[in-house]
Amino acid sequence: MGLGLWKSSAESGVFEAVQTALKEGYTLLDGAAAYGNEKEVGSALAKSIADGVVNREDVFVVSKVFQTHHVWKGDPSRVHTAINQTLADLQVDYLDLYLMHWPFAFEQTECKSIGGLRLADGTPNPKLIWEMEYLDTWKEMCKLVEQGKVKAIGCSNFTEKQLQDILDGDSGVCPAVNQVELHPYLAQPSLTKFCKEKGIVMMGYSPLGSGDSYSGKSFPGAGTGAFETPSGGTTLLQNTVVNAIATKLGKSPGQILIKWSVQSGFVSIPKSTRAERIKQNADVFSWSIPDEDMADLAALNCDFRYGIGYCPGHYDCPNAPWFK
Repeated sequence: MGLGLWKSSAESGVFEAVQTALKEGYTLLDGAAAYGNEKEVGSALAKSIADGVVNREDVFVVSKVFQTHHVWKGDPSRVHTAINQTLADLQVDYLDLYLMHWPFAFEQTECKSIGGLRLADGTPNPKLIWEMEYLDTWKEMCKLVEQGKVKAIGCSNFTEKQLQDILDGDSGVCPAVNQVELHPYLAQPSLTKFCKEKGIVMMGYSPLGSGDSYSGKSFPGAGTGAFETPSGGTTLLQNTVVNAIATKLGKSPGQILIKWSVQSGFVSIPKSTRAERIKQNADVFSWSIPDEDMADLAALNCDFRYGIGYCPGHYDCPNAPWFK
């Protein structure tokens, strides 16, 4: 289990959150250039190392190359620009794991000039110029391993087909990890089975759900609103099954969801900037969820996805108004 850094800004206390997590024994930091907080994360990590809280080699540092820095029209330089900037911002000489954030590329190297990645309602910005591209970028990422800048490489938000394309390519390198949305509403059994067979570790983001994501909100014309799922129409943290198990075991709903992920064999990366929650989230290794309760959690799977993608057909959100 590690600390997820998505949506953790300087204003919300990401510097303090990283320091707290490392003091509480967290050994994995999951970040990305696109999160916009790598300088703060790097400063917190550097201070924790300087203070003797951790050694660099004891912390598994993860980052991701965003679509703005894929190979574009045969130019590989953007990948190398991205890793160099990430290493500088994080104040480290190498990453333990570098992921391809999404399996497609943007022509734009920054998106402020076109009004950002998404419109106000969550719709991917139609001004984005993109194409499906990951094989050439993967080859450049392999070079980063050879250069010693990263120890391992993997994927994020990849489908079985896209992973198989990489395996069938000529790089000879299997992705170490596929990081995807994983929780009882979206257990992804087929993808999980595929990755296990190929030796690819599943790392699950949004293990507690993500109620502030676009698919977790109500939209005009979306019926009665968010969370219209067969599992009861509630967020994961409000789900009656999750809460009943939490009460039975004397744990929080969040702990139950994280433990479900860990006990299912996934690496779980819950996000929080609250010290008490960071400490509580880490307490999931001295106890287990009974088999019958795991079965009840498994029954919640309804393929409800909180996160949505950037191109049609890749992680569309049926609850959003643009989905037809």
